[in-house]
Amino acid sequence: MLDEIMLTQDSVTAIVGAGGKTSLMLYLARMVPRTCLITTTTKVGSDQILEADARFCYSEFLMRNTPVYPKRMIWVSPELSTSNTKISGFELDQFSEFAAVAKKRMLPVIVEADGAHMRHIKAPAQHEPVIPKETNFLLHVTGMDVLGKPADDQNVHRLPFFLDVTELREGDILNEESIIRLLLHPEGGFKNSPSFCKKIAVLNQVDTSDLMDAAYRISKVLLENGIDDVWISRLFPGKDALIKSLKSK
Repeated sequence: MLDEIMLTQDSVTAIVGAGGKTSLMLYLARMVPRTCLITTTTKVGSDQILEADARFCYSEFLMRNTPVYPKRMIWVSPELSTSNTKISGFELDQFSEFAAVAKKRMLPVIVEADGAHMRHIKAPAQHEPVIPKETNFLLHVTGMDVLGKPADDQNVHRLPFFLDVTELREGDILNEESIIRLLLHPEGGFKNSPSFCKKIAVLNQVDTSDLMDAAYRISKVLLENGIDDVWISRLFPGKDALIKSLKSK
């Protein structure tokens, strides 16, 4: 399924969850063998988009009516401000307009559609995640380094919602079953998924043999329960990237 995302000219890929969304977005955009648009429907740090080859506000993007761009990875958002630490993304109605233009120009879009306040696991609040209806591929990221840590505000974003969907109590130790429950619960990781999109669980920050074994065990359950694919990944700044797809046959 990784190849499908890489080779589909007009796909919309949304990334939700916690523990490496921006790193994954940038990695995938670099892997696409053509110009790729990146954006958000929430907010991102202004420093997080500096890796883009070019950055346009939406109005400027519309004026560039050629489908061919000299740059490979292009950030587009409603506004760009160097004075703010956060950049606000598209409202869903405006994103639909943007996605239609991108499709006409045969440009794939990767959109960060969730926030996590630097935590590595989360459950969505009532207004989250902000997934465009045009999404073809929905990637949910979980930082596997949370295993063995307590379920508290330091480790979990939106803790009350997380405790509700996983049936844990505050302070309980996060384990493999916690991640499985989060990803399979209707109000969990894949909440608000468009009916036609392919759901991909990304188990990130897998950098030890123990975490790899845990990731395989989790993957088996997810693939047996309706998740279309699982990626085991290692996306750390300054380290070699790794993504392994375990697509169910």
